[in-house]
Amino acid sequence: MGWPVARSLEDLLIGLRGRTGLLVLVLVAAVCSGTPAATNTEFPPWLETLVASTTDFQKEILSDGEVTIDELEKAVLATVQCMGESGVPVTDFEFDSESGEWGMSVAAGEVPRTEAELEALDAIESRCMNEYSIAVGSVFGFQNQPTPEELSAELARTAQCMREKGFEVPEGATREVMQDLVGADRRIYGECRQSAQEQAN
Repeated sequence: MGWPVARSLEDLLIGLRGRTGLLVLVLVAAVCSGTPAATNTEFPPWLETLVASTTDFQKEILSDGEVTIDELEKAVLATVQCMGESGVPVTDFEFDSESGEWGMSVAAGEVPRTEAELEALDAIESRCMNEYSIAVGSVFGFQNQPTPEELSAELARTAQCMREKGFEVPEGATREVMQDLVGADRRIYGECRQSAQEQAN
């Protein structure tokens, strides 16, 4: 899975969490492909706002205007540590120092968690990401954006996935169009986008 190259913060956060069986799987990663941007790349307004309002921990990493894989790993490890110290049972953590991809599992235990308990886990994850990695990961993703050709291919794969799930996606549909089609069920779009990015690896 890739750390999404987003057009907005809302787009960035779509599809980062999936739940299966007795595990809550959290997979957050660097982008799947692309050429790193120059250090002085101008950020879009939403990313400028995110960077300007982020925490001191992340501002220190972002002080030179770019994010290396080592710096991304530092932010990710701090996020995982924060989650663990906040009572989230994190297991199977992995970080790929070549691609910047990372993932972990959050054990749900033998008894399925209630929706309220899952929401509490989500809240802890969001707090820790906001504190340690959301801005760093966003800049890393922006600096490693896919080429127009790669993006077009990803959109086509995402659209095909959504068609297979029963949505009537027109040819050449943009991300915004596909998000509008799924309405409130943004997870479907997130799953299809994740699948499209994985196919590019």
